Amino acid sequence: MDDLYLHPDTFLMRLLGVFVVLTILPLVSQAETRFVEVEVTLRSGQGTEFEIVRMIRSGTPLEVLESNSRTGYSRVQMPGGTGGWVLTRYLTSNPVGAEQLVAARQTVDQLTRENRELTGERNRYMTEADNLAAELARLKDLSANALALEDSNQQFQARLKRADETIAKLEKDNARLSSTGNRDWFLAGGGVLVIGILLGVILPRLRWRRKRSWSDL
Repeated sequence: MDDLYLHPDTFLMRLLGVFVVLTILPLVSQAETRFVEVEVTLRSGQGTEFEIVRMIRSGTPLEVLESNSRTGYSRVQMPGGTGGWVLTRYLTSNPVGAEQLVAARQTVDQLTRENRELTGERNRYMTEADNLAAELARLKDLSANALALEDSNQQFQARLKRADETIAKLEKDNARLSSTGNRDWFLAGGGVLVIGILLGVILPRLRWRRKRSWSDL
């Protein structure tokens, strides 16, 4: 009877011991499948100081073997047999949510690819825009040079016209001077001829008068 009787203090100590055991031994065997909510790290132990075994994509089904509420890790096994520890808070029992996460991740991947393609296309357009700007600048330079050449050509044509007018005037003046010179030469020649005739008439008479005067003596 004495063995069956427990002192209240002894009973409390045993009850406390059971509570402590339940507290310090939180490992509970699990036999359920859960899904990864977001991409999670599979480690060889319960903590970030342990080696990374691999990365597990969101939506992957895992068999939970045991969980440790104190460390926040669960020992899991992947469909291929690879085992390790993952953070329990990243596991969910709702496969629909996991599938939605997978779909969302696929959408993000697709948007990332589209964004990359759009970025490449934008860069191509920017390069083409730079090339067009350079070509436009070149055409503007050519246009400016063409306008300058046209202006120079117009000035040259004006100078050539003035030169032609000057040449025509000089030719006209030269013709007029040539006509005046011929006329002067004609008049001079006529005067010489008249003087010659007069001399031819007067000189013989003078000689005859001189002879006559000498004969009178």
